[in-house]
Amino acid sequence: MEDLAQRVADHPGWYHALDLPGGVVTPGYCDLRPFAPEALPASLAGKRCLDVGTFDGFWAYSMEARGPEVVYALDLPDGTQADWPPNTREENLAHSVASGLEWGSGFKLAHSALGSKVRRIEGNVKDLTPDWTDGPVDVLLCGTILQHLRDPTGALERMRETLKPGGTLLMIEAFSVGLTRLHPKRPVAEYRPPAPGSQFTWWIPNLATLRGWATTAGFVEAPGNEVVKHTPLRGSAKGDNVARLTFHAPA
Repeated sequence: MEDLAQRVADHPGWYHALDLPGGVVTPGYCDLRPFAPEALPASLAGKRCLDVGTFDGFWAYSMEARGPEVVYALDLPDGTQADWPPNTREENLAHSVASGLEWGSGFKLAHSALGSKVRRIEGNVKDLTPDWTDGPVDVLLCGTILQHLRDPTGALERMRETLKPGGTLLMIEAFSVGLTRLHPKRPVAEYRPPAPGSQFTWWIPNLATLRGWATTAGFVEAPGNEVVKHTPLRGSAKGDNVARLTFHAPA
């Protein structure tokens, strides 16, 4: 455990707070651990699952703990393929190189420590097909990735085509509390690239926009969908919270 704690401490850039064996916790920028029990089904027994934009793997490992048949975890092979805004792209790449962070290294460290069987796959969501997961999946989790994409609806189309008919999309995404209060029914999103300090984000939507992105891409909102809201312990700007919405691919 001392060796694991040291390896965690030496890792140059944790995004997710993860509980590892021996009480070791990764010092992640984003701590979603209290959210998982509300955001995920209690059981995923027998389900084929996919976590899109896994990074350190928090949602993939959280799904694995719920007994699925298999969990796939999709992420980019390296930062050069990230859909960063053009005005901050060079700065982001330079920072990534200077940090010494190898894309996926946190995921691999956690994978080994947990004895996980999650299958990591590399690629861009805009090219996602069911072949990447050996056929369509039952449950697809989209975790705080849409804000970082120039074309959220296009990415959701690829996700829909990777789900089985009637399959479930768990959309766990950032939203603006302020815009949701001002526009509870009208789809509105804040465009973030020009904002000072916004290096990685394109959009912060209200809840109506999250619904609009999904339904435009062909998803159907789950009947009686309960929107579960969460304020992360770390890793969100003031007024930016996270919500889980549930949709289905057409049957």
